[in-house]
Parts: sequence; structure tokens; C-alpha cells
Amino acid sequence: MCTDAGLTAYETDDIMIRNQTPAQRRAERAGARMPEMMIALPEWERIPDIGLYMDQVLTLTERIFSRALPDGEITRSMVNNYVKSGLIPRPVGKKYDREHLALLIMIGLLKQALSMECIARLLSLVCADGVEQGYARFVHEVRRQEETGADGGSFCGGQDEALSISVSAALYTVRAQRLLAAQQG
Repeated sequence: MCTDAGLTAYETDDIMIRNQTPAQRRAERAGARMPEMMIALPEWERIPDIGLYMDQVLTLTERIFSRALPDGEITRSMVNNYVKSGLIPRPVGKKYDREHLALLIMIGLLKQALSMECIARLLSLVCADGVEQGYARFVHEVRRQEETGADGGSFCGGQDEALSISVSAALYTVRAQRLLAAQQG
């Protein structure tokens, strides 16, 4: 069975499973629901290296984010705006390559907490040595934080964790904005 992204459903599931962190795999084996809360970002090599059309890009990003991010959707108009604003390069012949996809994956997660202006500054810093290196750093950091919990603790669930993570997200957002402003000036 073939999906809109040109990958079979089995291949897409394989990408998701192979990119789970050890904590996600342990939790899944134990029957816990934690993997649905976590983001299985594909490694650079697992991002399709063929040109994908817009509908295929949207299908792929939706599959990456649908389980973990309530507002993680990336729409056609968002992608077009990212191109117009220079956040991602123009597609070549209406096709998006691995670099486009990696940038869209990073943007999809970062837009949960940061403004587009902050995301643009952060991506220019993180990807200064190239998108591949920047994406690898990004994936490493996401996995590191998901291993320990965003606030440095472990996953416990419930209202206390939601409060702790929400406060951490707000404080980290403010701190990130300050750091990015200082880098610009």
C-alpha cells in the first residue's frame, strides 16, 4: 500500500520505529503510552533524499508530528510563507529535498514556542555549518531532553508534570529569545 508521500505505510512506520529513543523503546515494550507524547524525529539519512511535491511534504510532516504535537501541523500556506520569508530555500522544480524537509521538521517543533523571527535567528546559528550538521544537533538535543524530561527530570505524567513543563517552556522561551537577541546585536 503506497502513501501520499511515495513511501509505503510500512516504510513510514519503520522510519518512526527506528528513530525512537531508548526511553521510547523501553516504554513501548513496557506498554506505557509515553511514545505518543514523544517525537520520533528521523535521522538525516532517513529523511527522503528524493524531491517531494508539496502534498508529499505535508503528509510526511503530519506523520512525524501527529502523535506528539497538538499544533504541529504544517500547511501549504505555511510552507509558502516560509519560502517567501527566506526561512527555507525555494523548491527546485516544485520539489522539496532533504534540506527543505529537515528545516521544516525543525520549524514544526520550534514554532510551538518561538516566533518566526526567533526561529529564523536560531536556524541561522544552528545551521551555520550546513543544514545536515544543524539538523543532527537539533535531533540530538530533542532526544537528550526527551530522555530526561524537558525540565531535567523524568516523565511522571499528570498535572504536576504539565505545570512543570509549561513553566519550563515559558522560561526557556524567554531565555532563548534573549540569547538570540544578544547574538544578533
